[in-house]
Amino acid sequence: MSGTGDSPRDAERVAEGLARLGERKLTWPVLCERAGVDHEIADPLWRALGFPDVAPEEPAYTEEDIRALQIAAEGIPSLEGHERERALELIVREARTVSGHLARIAEQQVDVLPQLQAMGLRQHSVAEALERGLERSRLGWLIMYGLRRLLDEAVRRRAATESGPEPELVVGFIDLVDFTRASTGLDAASFGRVLGRFEALAWDEVTEGGGRLVKLIGDEAMVVFPSATGAAAATLAIISGCGGDELPRARAGLAAGPVLVRSGDYFGPVVNLASRLVDVAAPDMVVVDEGYRRVLGEQDASVSFEALESQDLKGIGDTEMWRLDRPVPPIV
Repeated sequence: MSGTGDSPRDAERVAEGLARLGERKLTWPVLCERAGVDHEIADPLWRALGFPDVAPEEPAYTEEDIRALQIAAEGIPSLEGHERERALELIVREARTVSGHLARIAEQQVDVLPQLQAMGLRQHSVAEALERGLERSRLGWLIMYGLRRLLDEAVRRRAATESGPEPELVVGFIDLVDFTRASTGLDAASFGRVLGRFEALAWDEVTEGGGRLVKLIGDEAMVVFPSATGAAAATLAIISGCGGDELPRARAGLAAGPVLVRSGDYFGPVVNLASRLVDVAAPDMVVVDEGYRRVLGEQDASVSFEALESQDLKGIGDTEMWRLDRPVPPIV
């Protein structure tokens, strides 16, 4: 895998070894014809996968692209009218989401494989992937294993805690205070290490709390929890883990209520409220709404809240808010 960036030919050799897509001999019109998929379906679907249009006469596609297009569009040609439009919208949205996540995995693998090789890690697995292709290698199996494991967890979580189109969840935003100012002067490696430490801290604590780290937006993490107590424990642990030599101080906002789940992300007034709450929180503070305060109070009598002055939050209006305090340990 060494030398992926040494020359275009090196990169082409590695790409062909790993991906094994086959000879690029088909033009786009021929591909659609052989797949039996109309352009009105194939064109937006292909763009949603993250691939730009190419000239109609350019042979840029392979036999595997035919199969992929047939599977992706299966069932749509038999539909008509509004039902057909809705179906196309659904698969295009799915393709955008899947492609976005897979693109990150692909970029991460391109970054990490040379590093693994340089450190002598997974040498046999990387060599096997180059020799046989990623799909037929242990490295490919490992990536698919991760997907299978996460699929298992997602199905079980949805069945247990996120049933229905708008499940009741706790949504939180946690961000590093004054990160832009604090990171001024850091080189790229130091900047990356700070964000990496924050991601690792948030990931570990949220996972332990039974929640999910939905995404990192720069120096801010969006999290969701089915349990109010899990949300409190994880968020307070993250706040406690910040503010030392390695990370700037942090603040958080939590809100509870029904959310819309779509493509692995979460939307709705509760999400907007949590985002506004973190904006008004002081450093080292977890600010929560009345809905979360009520739910957590019912689940855990040991927690305490400090009433804060209500504020007129942008797009939301006058809002009651509370500071979540750490439970006081019992005297023994």
